[in-house]
Amino acid sequence: PLRPNVLWLVAGLLAAVTVFELAVTLPNPPGTHPDALQTLAILALVLAWSGCVAEPTLRFWIASIGRPVVQKARLRALSLGYAGLVAVLLFAGFGGAAASSVPSRIAIQLVALVTVPLLWFGFSPPAWLRRLWREPEEEALREAIQDLLLFSPDRETLARRALEWALRLTGGDSGLIVGADGDVLATAGLSGKEAGRLAQELPLRAEELVAFGPPGGPAAIVHGLQLTDGSGSLIVSSGRFTPIFGSDEVGRLRLYAAAVTAGLDRVVLTERIAALEKTKSEFLNLASHELRGPITVLRGYLSMAAAGALGPVPDKLQAVLPVLAAKTEEMKSLVEQMIDAARLEEGKIELKPVHADLRDLVREAVANMRPLADERHQLVVEGSEQPVPVEVDRDRIGTVITNLISNAIKYSPHGGEVVCRVGRERRLGKVEVIDKGVGIPAADMTRLFTRFGRIDQPETRSIQGTGLGLYLSRELARLHGGDVTARSQPGHGSTFTLLVPVREGEA
Repeated sequence: PLRPNVLWLVAGLLAAVTVFELAVTLPNPPGTHPDALQTLAILALVLAWSGCVAEPTLRFWIASIGRPVVQKARLRALSLGYAGLVAVLLFAGFGGAAASSVPSRIAIQLVALVTVPLLWFGFSPPAWLRRLWREPEEEALREAIQDLLLFSPDRETLARRALEWALRLTGGDSGLIVGADGDVLATAGLSGKEAGRLAQELPLRAEELVAFGPPGGPAAIVHGLQLTDGSGSLIVSSGRFTPIFGSDEVGRLRLYAAAVTAGLDRVVLTERIAALEKTKSEFLNLASHELRGPITVLRGYLSMAAAGALGPVPDKLQAVLPVLAAKTEEMKSLVEQMIDAARLEEGKIELKPVHADLRDLVREAVANMRPLADERHQLVVEGSEQPVPVEVDRDRIGTVITNLISNAIKYSPHGGEVVCRVGRERRLGKVEVIDKGVGIPAADMTRLFTRFGRIDQPETRSIQGTGLGLYLSRELARLHGGDVTARSQPGHGSTFTLLVPVREGEA
């Protein structure tokens, strides 16, 4: 592709050389030795032809730099093939006596024979050769597809990376990806105006693949993308060194477009899930803060009634006041769980660590839970006689222990002992909460510590709860550098273990 004035200059030069050569050689009878002028005319003609062939030969080699692997190989095969033809012609025509020797003639014939497969490989390389050329690039392609399917953070980034590889696979010079709503998600080698025009002019048929060349323009491959929210398109346009696309490029793009579709859909689903999670967190935050006020009022009046500030309390009411107070505390605990879960999602939980004895925290939690345990449940505290010094947020770790004891009571509908065992294990303080309840099937253990995760069993369907307790307990323990684990056997109860680091210097 040269400028028009250059093309006219070259055409004029060729015409002049041709006329000159014909004028000085035609009068010469056959079989006579050419004179100096005729030799000059032949030399001029050969040099002009060689220059016309050598110019694109050099241009192809330069253009191959940075191209996709198959296109690079094809351009260089053409370059070498035509360079061989030029070398043979120049050496045979002007090599003199050296070109007439037997070894030179054999070498010339061999070079001429080598140019045949080189030109063949450049124009129409077989499938096995294409595979051989692509082999070094296949690992990079697999990594690119994995990135599309798993790691690209948003649609624009994914579309941009996808388009880079689409051009690399086909050897196209430009392209774009159009979303289901008609918006251009990514462009390469095109201005915004050109991309918009191309998106409107080319047939964006999502049900089939189209390869065509618009009049006066480059060839293009349009592949439909069947996205979740509608039909989009992947468009690759040819350039100066890829005037048309063949079946190989079309087939490669067809396979790659399936990965692009899956990647774009994954990003959309991920964004929708993130939006739902954000909405859920906002609802938890709002609902829990709205419930705080009424619960605070209830706690205040119950406390005043228990203290006699509201007048004499009948004996029957006096008997149920501790239960009402405990239930109010349970409601407060549920609301605090909802608030903490929302704060965890936002990364806004702040710990206030203080020195404490883990045994004291267990005793406090058991004392708070005794009013909720009826005569069928016995809360037992066992543990080391030696202190278990830790540095924790007392309220947060107290919440964890209370959650574990509350679950042990609730999920032991037929009663039995709930044992809270405190001890040390190397550098960790350990609290085990052991019950004789319904237990947890092995298949359900993976859902145990998930947010809103609840185990559906006939014996426990009537038990109230948010499904946040164990999730929150584990996250709070991990914020302290510890963990919450569980082991269970259906029908024989469960053991939940809280681990927190022993205070530094005491380990």
